[in-house]
This record gives sequence, C-alpha cells and structure tokens, in this order.
Amino acid sequence: MISTPVTIKNRNGLKLYGILEQSESPVKDTAILLLSPGIKMRVGPHRMYNKLSKVFVDKGFTVLRYDFYGLGDSEGALDQKVLVDVYNSIQNGRYIDDTIDAMDWLGTTYNIDKFVLGGLCGGAITGMLAGSTDERVKGLIALGLINVFEGGEDNFSKFVTEGQLEDLKKGYISKLTDIDSWKRIITLKSDFRTIFKILLKPIRVISNSIRESMSASSKKKIEFVHDETSNTNPRFAPTFFSMLQQSKKMLLVYSGGDRLLWEFKEKFENIYKSHLSEYSHIYELHTIPEANHILSLSEWEESMHKLVEEWLDKNF
Repeated sequence: MISTPVTIKNRNGLKLYGILEQSESPVKDTAILLLSPGIKMRVGPHRMYNKLSKVFVDKGFTVLRYDFYGLGDSEGALDQKVLVDVYNSIQNGRYIDDTIDAMDWLGTTYNIDKFVLGGLCGGAITGMLAGSTDERVKGLIALGLINVFEGGEDNFSKFVTEGQLEDLKKGYISKLTDIDSWKRIITLKSDFRTIFKILLKPIRVISNSIRESMSASSKKKIEFVHDETSNTNPRFAPTFFSMLQQSKKMLLVYSGGDRLLWEFKEKFENIYKSHLSEYSHIYELHTIPEANHILSLSEWEESMHKLVEEWLDKNF
C-alpha cells in the first residue's frame, strides 16, 4: 500500500490534511472517502480507519482519509463551547462542504469521478447528507448511522427508546432484592420518569401496533413526520429516502449493544416500514451482536470487515 500525505484547500481557504492510500496499480475507478467520526481524526477509534483503508486498498480502491476543518491536523477551529453542540452541528451537516471539496480535489488531481462515502457515526451521517446532493456519490458505508440529535444526560429519560427500556427493566428486576436500590426509591433519588415509562410500556405497544397497521395500509406519497418533542433529526428521513430514490447503495452496520440501533429502528424504520419495503434491494442493514459503538473487540471489527467486503464485491 502506498500512503501519500496530501493537503486539500477547502472553499473557505482552510487547509485540510490527510492521507491518500492506493495500491501500486489501483483497479477500481471508484474512490472511498473515510469521513471523520464526531471530533475524532482520520485514524478513527482504535485505528479503525487505518485498518479499513487496508481492506479497501487490497480490493483495488483508492482511499482518502482526512481531517475536517477544526479537527486533527487541519486548520480551523470549533466555535462551540459545549461538546454536545459540536455533535449536533455535525448531524445537521457541518462538514458537507468539506466532503464535497475533497471529492472535487480528487477529481481535479486524480481524475476520479465516482465515490463511496463511509464512516462511523458522525462520519456516516455526513456521508449521507453530502451523498444525497452529489451525483458522483454511488454508495454509502454507514457504521452506527445516527438519526437523532444528542440531548445530553439530562434528557435521557425524555428520549430513551423502547429497546433501552427493555434492557433497563431487566436491570431493575435484578435489583428488587437490593437494599440500596430501595433506599434510592424512598429518598426520591431514582429516575422515576424512566421507571414510569417502563411500567406504561404495554399501553404504548398497543398504540404503536395500531399506528403501524394504519401506516401499512397506506401506500400513498411519503409524508415525513417530525415531532417537536422528539430528538429525531428532521433531515434524516428525507435524506435517507433521497438516497434510496437515487438508487445509491447503502450498507448500514449497527452494533447490538449500541443505543443508535434502537434509535434507528424505533424513530425511523418502524415509522416508514411500508415505504422502506420498496427499497430493500437498495440498502442493507446488519447488526453485530453485543458489539459496542466503536467495535473495540477484534472479533467485532472482523465481522464488520466481512460485511463491508461482501457488500463491495456485490455492488462495486
């Protein structure tokens, strides 16, 4: 693998630093961009991006890993004072322009005009937001694609998903004989909003079942729903369907132990189930059981590599 340090100047004149990786004789006419996850740089957690890049290069792809402005080695600064605000700005499209500028640079420098965008979490949503508006993007590799805004710990009970509640219920049941747990309840230190949500789950199940059956019977035009009391990103559903309608292949890989899996299923997939069924040939969703968000164990990472390789072989 040949690794070349590169400098890309974005539309605002800031220098973005990265690494271009290729085999001696690339055989694919498509380049893969690995987009920074959250505030992490081009290496990714546990060198995830370095190892992914080798997988791609071995298959003949040109790979670009680079830092967005304000991250890693690149110029620029983060102007938010609170980390959650940085995350939410990324989920709202903060780095779309840097992604398009990098594709422009590859087009001018290496005459490449076909791209697959990929990344973990914030890198995945950046890839989807940018890819939906650029015809050069042919596919998306989304690891832990996030469809909600971060609410912080104070809003946990407000936005907790049914899947998380089920796990929490098991924990509460196991503590029924624990004296300290009862002390927390008596002294009003327990999270009662979460407890009440667990107790009221049967009512919500019936309500959701009625809503889903009504949705399944309707095959009319997609009406995107946004609840002002929800932490769902309003850009997510329209952008996801835009990718599908443009036949841009998407690979979604979620970790079984990651709350983002439940966020996706409950706040997107279940709501648009009848419409998504029409596009089952365009996107794939896979879950790596028990894995955490950053796939920190080697067996989890290897499972992800296998899914990615199979998807690339099938589509590119």
